[in-house]
Amino acid sequence: MSRGHPRRALGLAALLVVAACARTAGGPEPAAPPRPAPPEQRDEPSASFGPPRPEPAELDVAWARKLGPVRVESANTGEKADVRLYAPDGSVDPLAVEAFSRVAADSSGPLVLSQRLVQLSVKAAHHFGAATLVIISGYRKPRGRQAGDHHSRGEAVDFRLPGVDYRQLAAYLRSLPRAGVGVYTDPRTHYVHLDVRDRSFHWLDASPPGVTWREAPLADARQAIRDTAYTTESDLPLDAR
Repeated sequence: MSRGHPRRALGLAALLVVAACARTAGGPEPAAPPRPAPPEQRDEPSASFGPPRPEPAELDVAWARKLGPVRVESANTGEKADVRLYAPDGSVDPLAVEAFSRVAADSSGPLVLSQRLVQLSVKAAHHFGAATLVIISGYRKPRGRQAGDHHSRGEAVDFRLPGVDYRQLAAYLRSLPRAGVGVYTDPRTHYVHLDVRDRSFHWLDASPPGVTWREAPLADARQAIRDTAYTTESDLPLDAR
């Protein structure tokens, strides 16, 4: 059995030790290739030109900033107020609702009306570009054993818009969801009743002043479709002139 040369084995071992030391303390590792920057950090040209587009919130309330006040007057008491119902951010001003309610009150004093009722009344004024809204009757306190109705609950108002035919006003209000709309057709009245309710109902009333006759219901084939489609946006004056 032959043995390797001792000097040759020793020389090979020395070479291995030297190579290991070179890897431990030796030269630098090769540099790794650069990683691509994340998409949001890349220096790429913008694809948009011109002024920045407004935020959606700014677009949503553009209608509110162009609305002027509506002069609300009582045909009975002479009370009046200039009502600017919406703030520039599109929110309803509760003080404006209170001012409208004071004008709409009877001699027993004011009751804060339904906010939605005030919104729909003002919506009609803005739709026709009417600067004045004349209230015939708003809140009415029940008398004696009289049962409460929409007026006594602060949910109804009888009004007219000077310069706007009462039939056109009624036709517009009948297009709104979840509303009661009555048309007073006697030549001495010619105003419109508006109330807020869950299921729309429309009618004609030919009663002369101070007299109550039976009202005549109007057919409303699209009532269910219109009422089902209701959203709070339906109450906003987005179609203002």
